[in-house]
Amino acid sequence: MSFAVDDLLERNHPVILDGGIGTELQRLGAPMDHEAWCAVALETHPDLVRQVHRSYIEAGADIITVNTYATTRQALKSAGMEEQFTRWNIRAVQIARETLDDSASERDILIAGSVSTFGNFNRFSDAELEPYFQEQAEILAENGVDLVILETLSSRASTIVTALNALADFDLPVWVAISGVQDRNSGALYLGVEESPAHSDSVTTHEPFADAIQKIMAEGGSALLLMHSPVNVCTPGLEVMSENYSGVLGAYPNAGYWQRPDWAFVDQITPADYLKAAGDWIDAGAKIVGGCCGIGPAHISALSAELRDR
Repeated sequence: MSFAVDDLLERNHPVILDGGIGTELQRLGAPMDHEAWCAVALETHPDLVRQVHRSYIEAGADIITVNTYATTRQALKSAGMEEQFTRWNIRAVQIARETLDDSASERDILIAGSVSTFGNFNRFSDAELEPYFQEQAEILAENGVDLVILETLSSRASTIVTALNALADFDLPVWVAISGVQDRNSGALYLGVEESPAHSDSVTTHEPFADAIQKIMAEGGSALLLMHSPVNVCTPGLEVMSENYSGVLGAYPNAGYWQRPDWAFVDQITPADYLKAAGDWIDAGAKIVGGCCGIGPAHISALSAELRDR
């Protein structure tokens, strides 16, 4: 019997996700497209994609994520690259699988497919997006991912519910990843995203966090994770998540904030401080920990080295 997601979750220690894919590719020099972001690296720099996967395997990740966050049909359509949709999604899984098979690791490592809302930017209705979600998930499943992480970033709850409905008959585990924003005055949490404190237009908020969680997780999903959020939002976010959802929880926030116009990270957290914060997330109920934008192999190595004994 092959190793599966349930086997990973049943272990005593936390499950370690990998870190950011796109930001790590960018750090290594892969060119980014304005609309399709890191998706183009599958065509232009596949060796760097392999290098990123390899670095997270060596860092101790239990799960590596294929480079499909930005290979959504809506993003590629906006970039004028829609004809690459099927080929790039297939290639992303192949590269991850080849890298894992070629690694010297003796650990059981799973491969997650990212199905995201990237490229929507309010250009597409939920009805338009639903078949896109289903199509991408089916391609990833047919080509060998072990689970799907639905990465929804700044999306409205209705869009996330649409995505879950699109994957309702899916045979693989679907983990739902949402983002949170904390009001600086009241401390209240909202579904949304804050890219940079220096730019008020970089803050997107929707409904109260608790209301959104109840609405979203009523539709399905086998785990709920907090992604692409500030590190300091994770502990209060997980507390709200645990109050409104009784399943598996996780967190994989950003390393810091973006600085325009180059979208470089500022106030980037160190691996040691990230490890300390992750301990608080676990105490707040997280079973799964990893990283999103700006979190690299050094952060994941720190988590893997210290958290397996918890």
